Amino acid sequence: MKVAVVFWGPQAGQGGTHTFTQSILEALREAAAQSKHEFVYYVIGGPPGSSDMLTIPYTRRERYRRAAIYRLRDMLDHAGMPRRRLHTWLERSLAEEGVDLVWFATNYVEQCDQPYVLTIFDVEHVRQPWFPEVSADGEWERRHHHYSRFLPKATRVVVPNAAGRDQIVRHFGIDAERVLCLPHPTPAFAREAASREPLPRERVERLGLSKPYIFYPAQFWAHKNHATLFDTVAELARDGGERYELVLTGSDKGQLAHVRSLVHDVGIADLVHFLGFVDSDDLVALYQHAHALTYLSFFGPENLPPLEAFALGCPVVAADVPGAREQLGDAALLVAPTDPAEITGAVRKLEDQALRKKLIERGSRRAEDRTPAGYVDGVLRFLDEFERTRRCWGANGSVRTE
Repeated sequence: MKVAVVFWGPQAGQGGTHTFTQSILEALREAAAQSKHEFVYYVIGGPPGSSDMLTIPYTRRERYRRAAIYRLRDMLDHAGMPRRRLHTWLERSLAEEGVDLVWFATNYVEQCDQPYVLTIFDVEHVRQPWFPEVSADGEWERRHHHYSRFLPKATRVVVPNAAGRDQIVRHFGIDAERVLCLPHPTPAFAREAASREPLPRERVERLGLSKPYIFYPAQFWAHKNHATLFDTVAELARDGGERYELVLTGSDKGQLAHVRSLVHDVGIADLVHFLGFVDSDDLVALYQHAHALTYLSFFGPENLPPLEAFALGCPVVAADVPGAREQLGDAALLVAPTDPAEITGAVRKLEDQALRKKLIERGSRRAEDRTPAGYVDGVLRFLDEFERTRRCWGANGSVRTE
């Protein structure tokens, strides 16, 4: 089959989506050479990974045009009339390229007549609609309309684990047999860094860190739960044991000013470091020299920073949200995300060197097992299976390129 692979194209400062995209793209390019399928690559928005990627226009004008086409289609569908030549740029390109199936490899999808595989990171807007980043200014309605439109027609829906599958089945009525569970891979940069000697502590000292610290790399969204972590740091400072500073990295998503105010309200301004976006070497060093990763996000079903920490020898304290036990197993200390006393206890447990060593070893094995190549192989196995079905018809005939 000829398969179109569509990637979102964010910049490096945009967090986990960029990390995931780079890892999957590199693994797919390596696997494609041995695959019997032919691949054509598309990137939306940001700069392409290389010159052989087709860039899908993402200007405001193009988005408005696509939205207008969708509205007209809805009207025609409701009236029982044919759509005729109402086609988007991507649909025309897929027809010109002779594509048999489309894999939307990140959280982006457009309408197309070809069978498609849809990747879903989470549907937390349904599970926890009170967070402003998934509800305010019509965001909930946009997300729900988006998923309701594209999920039912997907040939396969890729989710990270059984918790993600159950949410898709429960909230959107998709048959479980059409859901493909593929755990998120350990990001390539962390795997590569783990194969080298650890970076010297001087690297983090240049960032202003001289005392023991706990680490939380997360964009400043409300669901990242910085507030509970601040209460934890305050409790650690009061309980008579080792005082830990807190290192935060990530970009502002509208909550940074509020988060900074919480630090002052709790009285720990002298213990918190806001480093913003850091380059990959600094990120690696921050993991390698931290007392622990304290990952308290309310959202699942999987998250990448715990896998990065596993690879880089950093013990993990993580929120016990749906999907966390599947992803992290016995390699992390799982805690209630709103209980500072329990989180404090977990941080203190990691002062036990025997436990610390045991968790680091378990985490390392788990990180090694979660490979980008394994993720891509799961998709390729489906493509091999589906090819026999796809042979039953010729090219999709609704788009005419002449």
